[in-house]
Amino acid sequence: MANRFVRRIKSGEISTIGELKSEFKALAKLSHPDLAGEDAGQSDFVALRSEYEAALRNFQEHRFGAAPRSTNSSSPMSDEAWPCLAILMKRGFPKTPRHEKEALRYDYARWRFSEALGPALAAVFESCDAELLALREGGGVNTLAVELAFLRKLLAFRDRSLSPMRTDIVLSLGALGSDPSVGPAFRSFSRALAKELGIGIELGPSPRGL
Repeated sequence: MANRFVRRIKSGEISTIGELKSEFKALAKLSHPDLAGEDAGQSDFVALRSEYEAALRNFQEHRFGAAPRSTNSSSPMSDEAWPCLAILMKRGFPKTPRHEKEALRYDYARWRFSEALGPALAAVFESCDAELLALREGGGVNTLAVELAFLRKLLAFRDRSLSPMRTDIVLSLGALGSDPSVGPAFRSFSRALAKELGIGIELGPSPRGL
């Protein structure tokens, strides 16, 4: 049987996770035996909850029109990842959105970047995102500023490809690798992004596991 929530998400009738939750609560009142009375069947509520959980689990894929990505795929990073990263940073990456409208815009930008990275790099990005959020929320603003500055250097190099920029990125990678306040996820992610730009062969052994 078709998922009643998915159909409405794809049509745009339900456009946020908040609206999905509200719709589920409204329907639950009509089908939950404790709320709707003895005439309501337990199986109806179980089916409703199952559909809701499935829709919530893949909300972004349903909302933005993409099929769930295979975790076994080895798809490489797409060229679209760089402009997607620029947009994500303009949205305030890394952050926890303050309200539904902001969350929709930010989550979409984050999802697009993750999709463009390909499965392998997307998994590293997920860890990096969590690490950077912990810095922002835990007072590690100085380290966070250094890490975000490095991402901006990569974006600038991708646009202009100047030799001094390459040298600066190489030096910055070395500094990030020897800085104990920089987490392992960001070190891995930054090195991977640099390699996508052709920077990495000249780096030699990875300092401190970068």
